[in-house]
Amino acid sequence: MHEELNWFASFPEELKKFRGKHVAIIGKEVVASGESAKEVLEAAMKKYPSIMPVLTFVPKKEILVL
Repeated sequence: MHEELNWFASFPEELKKFRGKHVAIIGKEVVASGESAKEVLEAAMKKYPSIMPVLTFVPKKEILVL
């Protein structure tokens, strides 16, 4: 889980196409995306039934965290 969160926090270029979407991340890869977390979890679990993905939302704009 730490690997996925660190990768997401670094906001790599490939995440930009998922702005405004929920995503499921395994390792350093988005394995599913969609409008709802439920939809994304179901799609990710269908592809990778033995791995629990990290679910998160990609904001539409970059956010400054202080």
